[in-house]
Amino acid sequence: MKRYLIVTAMAMLLASCSSNEQANGVKTNSASNVVKLRTEGNAQVFKSEHWLDKGKVWIPAERAAALLNYRYALKEGNHMAAMGYSDPLYVFTADSKQAKIGEDSVILSEAPRMIGQSLCLELGSLSQLLQTPVKWDGKHQTVVVGPPKNRDPQRTPAVGMPGSTLRTRSVDSNSADNPDNAANDNNADNGDTGTNAGSDTGTSDNADTAKADEVIAYAERYMDTPYKFDAAPYEQSHKFDCSSFMQHVFDHFGIDLPRSSKAQSKIGKYVTRNNLQKGDIVFFYTPGRYSSNEIVGHVGLYIGNNKVIQTYGDPGVTITSLEGNWDKRILWARRVL
Repeated sequence: MKRYLIVTAMAMLLASCSSNEQANGVKTNSASNVVKLRTEGNAQVFKSEHWLDKGKVWIPAERAAALLNYRYALKEGNHMAAMGYSDPLYVFTADSKQAKIGEDSVILSEAPRMIGQSLCLELGSLSQLLQTPVKWDGKHQTVVVGPPKNRDPQRTPAVGMPGSTLRTRSVDSNSADNPDNAANDNNADNGDTGTNAGSDTGTSDNADTAKADEVIAYAERYMDTPYKFDAAPYEQSHKFDCSSFMQHVFDHFGIDLPRSSKAQSKIGKYVTRNNLQKGDIVFFYTPGRYSSNEIVGHVGLYIGNNKVIQTYGDPGVTITSLEGNWDKRILWARRVL
């Protein structure tokens, strides 16, 4: 009997040790393994698992996204994750220190890693990704995240604010009879035209009205196309998020836009709210998401009559009047036509 009790006790001890071991040899901090997450200055608390490895704290990226009220997507095949509002703002991959904020690259101090079924971030790397302090309060078992900082151009850029080089191609914009054939129009790549899309207030350079009408008509073919955060190219997914919709529409006309709304906001000529013309790309902030309401979080296409065509959730691609909150959230626009 005594021998049986000893064997049983040893088995229980080994099971306990095993339960504290996670993938990649990372150990939990306690039997409960639960910590609190909150943003600086906010009393609302989220609960999350956490792991300790050589004194460093790791938390699931999905819980960090939930804390910041972001959407989150993880691709199972390559373990690439994206966080953002209506399109990917932060992109990172398991076992790689290279990450992206919009189209800007950042090197993380610790590569994200899969722990069990979760892609996890070390707090220092989370701080680098969000570009804001992330603090560990060991006494209260709490992770405190500061609001992501404003790294975009100021809300009212001065005349002369530079835009990025705009890449265009020569294509036959009339070759598709329906949206599903759009991919067939993108084969004639004549390379970079070298067009420098410097800054402008939008008062002297008018948009190409005829071309704008074509772009709008093409965009409207996709009305009610379902929304999906971090959507794969339309030819694969038949879905859009806000920036992939803009990218797909303008690609049909030989204009290469970056993948994220943040990066798209730096392409073309700067246009103020009062100088919007059909075909302009309009950028919006997300209320309360950052340390200031000056960071681009969403994009749509201006179609005239104070309306944009855009997608951000149900019912998919839709037309919205720039009134109320939508009007207040406008940061600026860019002209690429």
